Amino acid sequence: MISFQRLLGREDEFFGLLEASAAECVASIAALRAVFARPGEKPDLEVFASARRKDKEVTQQLEEMLIHVFVTPIEREDIEELADKLYKIPKVVEKFAERYDLIFDRVADVRFDGQAEALERAVGFLRRMVVALREGDIATIKSKQSELRGLARGAEIALAESLSILYQPGYDALKAIIVHDLFYLLERAMERTREAAAVIAHVLLKNS
Repeated sequence: MISFQRLLGREDEFFGLLEASAAECVASIAALRAVFARPGEKPDLEVFASARRKDKEVTQQLEEMLIHVFVTPIEREDIEELADKLYKIPKVVEKFAERYDLIFDRVADVRFDGQAEALERAVGFLRRMVVALREGDIATIKSKQSELRGLARGAEIALAESLSILYQPGYDALKAIIVHDLFYLLERAMERTREAAAVIAHVLLKNS
């Protein structure tokens, strides 16, 4: 017998899971900020792994719901894409933490906190956009995406300035490679944030 629950949309559950995923993105960046507040100290990798695992669980729940629920609040492919983009944020941040853990003592003098602060603001904007998606708040989605774009442009300029130290005469070559890799992992996390915001904006256009 077909359950009527499978034939009806469960909007609150879908949006609740997307919001839970966005919350784990925020948690992973908060953990990153905490690491940079104590330069030269070994990071707690379990904090980052926990955020990524929780986000993975949310993504899996969404995938299962898409199989069993007949009606969805937005198109299925949009839910899948947004869930995937959100999950990749804590995943990239965990990868950063794992590499930072290997050489934290060698890069204690390098300032990553500017990039982390920009990421913290970016995921804050993204989380608000996810909430606004449930509410159908077009104005908030547009304004937060605009703010996120401006923030990302500023982060790109700051990244170029941060990388300039690597080209100074006498800078250790191996350290330069390590620092370059770490900065670009942070940039990748910002890019994943922009991609998730773009999915939300795309959903808005299709449903407005």
